[in-house]
Amino acid sequence: MRGPRALAVVAVLLLAAGSTAVTEGVPAAAPPADRPCALRAAPGVTMSEGFGGADGRQFARATGEVRALTLLVDFPDKHAPYSAAERYSEFFPAVRHWFYRASYGKLRYVSTPVLRYIRMPKPFQSYGIGRGYGWRTHTAMMRDLLRVADRRIDFSGYDLVNVLVTPNAGPPAEQAVLSVTWTGASAATTDDGTSLDRVSLVYGHDQSGARVLSHENGHAFGLPDLYSVEDFGHTDTLAGQWDSMSLDWGLQGDLFAWHKWRLGWLDDWQVVCVRDPGARSVHLTPVEVPGGRKAAVIPLGRTRAYVVEARATRGNDSEACREGVLVYQVRTDVDSGHGPVTVEDAHPRTTACEYSSATFNALNDAPFSSGGRFTDRARGLTVEVLGRDPDDEGWTVRITTSRPLWDGP
Repeated sequence: MRGPRALAVVAVLLLAAGSTAVTEGVPAAAPPADRPCALRAAPGVTMSEGFGGADGRQFARATGEVRALTLLVDFPDKHAPYSAAERYSEFFPAVRHWFYRASYGKLRYVSTPVLRYIRMPKPFQSYGIGRGYGWRTHTAMMRDLLRVADRRIDFSGYDLVNVLVTPNAGPPAEQAVLSVTWTGASAATTDDGTSLDRVSLVYGHDQSGARVLSHENGHAFGLPDLYSVEDFGHTDTLAGQWDSMSLDWGLQGDLFAWHKWRLGWLDDWQVVCVRDPGARSVHLTPVEVPGGRKAAVIPLGRTRAYVVEARATRGNDSEACREGVLVYQVRTDVDSGHGPVTVEDAHPRTTACEYSSATFNALNDAPFSSGGRFTDRARGLTVEVLGRDPDDEGWTVRITTSRPLWDGP
């Protein structure tokens, strides 16, 4: 079992230190009329699951060519135990391939490595790096990094910076996860004026392998943590192993359709917006493969919606525990690390694929199969799984609402 990793956003706001679970005050704006299910980001929410928002500029774009400068560092008291090329190969080309599959080719990840270790000027111990370390520590590290690297490395023209730390610096990842992403404010500025404002740092040897960097870069694109920072065990009642922003070592290694829509990897026609009362049948192709409709979204208000999608043992989910129809609720008013996504469990009394984890297996069998039914009686909503198409591995569902779930705007 691995502990929660830290995410830092907008300078001194560090989620590992705790933040408000549900933000109240300024209400979320109504979604645009031509995209009624694209719920807007809620103001004041850390990495809101909504679209747009004032903080959108702090994140890297997630389509087209995304350029990453990848550096490797060690310390006077922690010399790298093997070559920079070996350390780099632990992540690339795996990360590039992961993003290409997840985005259906819409994100072309280009990593430019500096294949030598940059020796930091101070011992590792002197920085005081521990789980959830703060902005002051990060800025000290980045300024020291520029002191020794700025003259020889051109930092300009990149969308984000990866720092792969020698794996012997700090405790093993199973004891304390130190990997972190900082975005939203510049920790240091190069001589030519380039700001280090989107930086992912990876420490140790992580159970998730290369996917730890996919997870950290996901923050640079604006995706929140889906695990619980306050009660990590509670994660098994939230998103479980169904998204790499939850448990990045999980069997289901892809991203939710909602995340893919937010990142621009799905076109609007691939998402069916269900707002009117009545019954409607929708055919969904698996999120792991390109083409077809990927999700049905049932908005419940300005800040929450149900999402229905199909999952299969393909692509980034090749090791998935179960196939079928996944139903989950998204909330745009819940901070990163406090459960903005909750998966509905089709088999709440059982676990599955216990070999994947000692603790986090309750949701591995969450998908609904043929004949399965999800019901929210309080809202008059039913999702029935009618069957699977053997040709495209997609599933047909019937969504029935007895009354308008949200009149809008």
